[in-house]
Amino acid sequence: MAVGRAWYRGRGVMDQRSPVHEIVNALWRALHDLGSPATTGEIERWGFSIHAALSAAGREFHNHGHVIDLVADCEPLEVIAALYHDAVYIQVDQGPPRSMRDELTSVLAQGADGWRVLPAAAAAVTADVLRVFGRGLGDVVTPMTGLNELSSALVAAIQLEHALSREQRIVVAACIEQTIPFRVDPAPELHHRLAELGLSGEALDAATRSAVRVGNRDVENFADNDAAQFLDNTWKLLPESNPALHSPMVYTVRDYRIALLKMEHFLAWLPAERVFHIWNGEPRLEVHARRVARAAGNLDIAVRYLRAKLYSIGLVEAIAEVTGGDVPVDYFMGGTKSAAPTEMKRIEQFLPVLPDAADLDLALHRLLAEGRASESSFDTGPSPVGAFLHAAVGDREVMRGVEAAKRWWAGAGDAAAFLAGQPRPPVAAVARAAANIIDTRRDRLFALAERLER
Repeated sequence: MAVGRAWYRGRGVMDQRSPVHEIVNALWRALHDLGSPATTGEIERWGFSIHAALSAAGREFHNHGHVIDLVADCEPLEVIAALYHDAVYIQVDQGPPRSMRDELTSVLAQGADGWRVLPAAAAAVTADVLRVFGRGLGDVVTPMTGLNELSSALVAAIQLEHALSREQRIVVAACIEQTIPFRVDPAPELHHRLAELGLSGEALDAATRSAVRVGNRDVENFADNDAAQFLDNTWKLLPESNPALHSPMVYTVRDYRIALLKMEHFLAWLPAERVFHIWNGEPRLEVHARRVARAAGNLDIAVRYLRAKLYSIGLVEAIAEVTGGDVPVDYFMGGTKSAAPTEMKRIEQFLPVLPDAADLDLALHRLLAEGRASESSFDTGPSPVGAFLHAAVGDREVMRGVEAAKRWWAGAGDAAAFLAGQPRPPVAAVARAAANIIDTRRDRLFALAERLER
């Protein structure tokens, strides 16, 4: 197996190119280093198809920026795997990418319960990919069981059938297989399947190490030393699984709460040990331990941050519900992502200064007050209402309030009962501040604030 050299290193600012140039050049250099017979025209065509797939509307994290980041300091086969690994993203793109549809639909067909592996996939080039993934003809695969990764690997194998050797295509497929996230120690099973495909000795171990390396690199942001940066990447995932957020000035308070609740539920469940993996010295034990520890810390603060955000949006949702019903977030807050000038009225301009609670987690409060590393396409970085409530009621009350909100959202009680169980002065302050923003509900919001203050 030709391994080649790690090549994508140390480039200066003047070397940066547009994403389509970066992708085509990365693919061209990787195939060149491997001694591939592929022509420049073929490489351009494949690179264009990857770029088109990654450019689909709705992709905020799994786009060409993420892929370009992954190819730095990689061996050539790892570069190729990184370029293809997110090419297909069925649930976000609402189907196969147009630039790869012919390849994909030749081996997979959509049904009511998922995508079925067609008999045509028995051809040698795609049969190897199926065996790497532990799949067979007739299997039904869904996004939750590796559909996107399998589809991306199948497309890569079909496009590169004559550009790579059989063993090289198997290694690329193995690297993509290891990007199926959050499993329990998947490397041993992959190693076994690669051995059944005929890899042996150092080539077998090297292939497994490469796959583990690509899989770990794909989730490297979980080990970020900056919690704000980790949250930044987490926020980019929200619109990918919540299409309502694609319309920043239209999505409602309830839409936003549902998106946050799904992410909080997932991150609260996710064990840090399922994020990163290790195989036969890749990576070194101390590196692996450090990554898992950082992931645990980031997951902990992300869950607490999401709960603080859920508490504030839960109160907003309840206030909206008892004064007339759900509204766009922009309508309640005063223009979170509006293109209008910055001097517009916003709810935080009318929030009073209340005494800080005694049990205030300063790191969490800083994230709420100062924001994540950057604003997202659908949300501002800072959370002024969240920071106000967190400072006013403290950590314990926020976490208690989130649990009460979850019971309400699950059908126990109603919005009025939830509000009645929360600390009254800060809730009244939010209602009063909203009355200065929402002219159509001004009287009802002031009346609610007065009732809470009695």
